[in-house]
Amino acid sequence: MMMANKMVMMNLLIPALMVVLYQYMFKSMEDAGKMIFFMVLPMIPAFLGYLLPTVVAEEAEKNNQRSLRLAGVKSWEYVLASLLLPFVVAVIYLVILPVYLRINLSELGWQYIPVMLLTSLIVFLIFMALALMTDTQTRASIVAMPVMMVSSFLPMFAMMDKTVEKIIDFTYLGAYSVYSKEMSHYQIMDKSFLFLIIWLMVALLGVIWLTRQR
Repeated sequence: MMMANKMVMMNLLIPALMVVLYQYMFKSMEDAGKMIFFMVLPMIPAFLGYLLPTVVAEEAEKNNQRSLRLAGVKSWEYVLASLLLPFVVAVIYLVILPVYLRINLSELGWQYIPVMLLTSLIVFLIFMALALMTDTQTRASIVAMPVMMVSSFLPMFAMMDKTVEKIIDFTYLGAYSVYSKEMSHYQIMDKSFLFLIIWLMVALLGVIWLTRQR
């Protein structure tokens, strides 16, 4: 159903299209690859996660969720199945993007994978929670739009404003914001990574509670 939906397909492709667009815009800039890389990275979970409210709300409208429940599908199975496609596509982007932009993998460090995977998972869980709270596609899209915009562009604003930089440290984007500056020197014991774990626990518990309510 996801693959048949044109809006969903566009969401899957937008990060790749943004890379091409930025390459055209900054083609004359030296070392533009790294800048494009960190501009597009937060867009990956944001745009991929944005498809969840659309798809889940569509299933709610068509009573598919009730049918699945009657067929014996458990709540956690439904949530995992919904998260599977965006998570797999996110992993593909995270592997291909630095190679395509010719980013030195040793410069990224091993911290790149845990920081980005946990950040992506939290964003997906937040979108999943919003999807479970709405029952129409229109309402789901409207409610999820601010989360998509914040997840995509807040790290960029944090680079330009010190106040935003302090605020973002306490959000699920804090670890990414710090990592984007320190890269391979990023410490996994940094407080920003601790906040990331806390956000993951809260988002997971929120989705579990909402699935039980629905």
